[in-house]
Amino acid sequence: MTIYSLRDHIFLLALGLLAGMYLPAATPPGPQKPAVATVLIFLDTECPVCQQYTRLLATLHRQYTARGVRFQSIFPSTTDDRAAIAAFNKTYALPLAGQPDPGRVRVRQYRATVTPEVVVLDERGLIVYQGAIDDWFVALGRHRREPTQHYLLDALNALLDDRPVTTTRTEPVGCRIQQ
Repeated sequence: MTIYSLRDHIFLLALGLLAGMYLPAATPPGPQKPAVATVLIFLDTECPVCQQYTRLLATLHRQYTARGVRFQSIFPSTTDDRAAIAAFNKTYALPLAGQPDPGRVRVRQYRATVTPEVVVLDERGLIVYQGAIDDWFVALGRHRREPTQHYLLDALNALLDDRPVTTTRTEPVGCRIQQ
């Protein structure tokens, strides 16, 4: 398990700000309640695994946003500009505000390796879970009929129920992020 220090987070954030590549999460207008949790989802418009997960991600967004969870999708591919992300969201009915990360600042900040990969942050911004959404895909191109482990769902429910997250890291399966 990798633990990121506050100094690592501050350094990477400052690096991103100086490079002009850090984009804060889009928020709706008006007063905001503090998020109970934030889910960062690394996606790629061309990755078939990402495409397969869009329905589940839309469902989780719908169910958990009302409970104080914020979702943000991050697209590290250099070909995923704002127009490509908007088209992807429209094609797959994904209600997430997607942000390009062509300089891979957020990828380095969270040490993401594949798409899709999720990072769950608690209300203080600390990583409480990182890895696969669930265990549906066992390898690239191979998946189970149904997932047996629901890592993201379990982490969100633990945070919302004020319980510790028991599984804090898993190995995601998907399309490699070019470093």
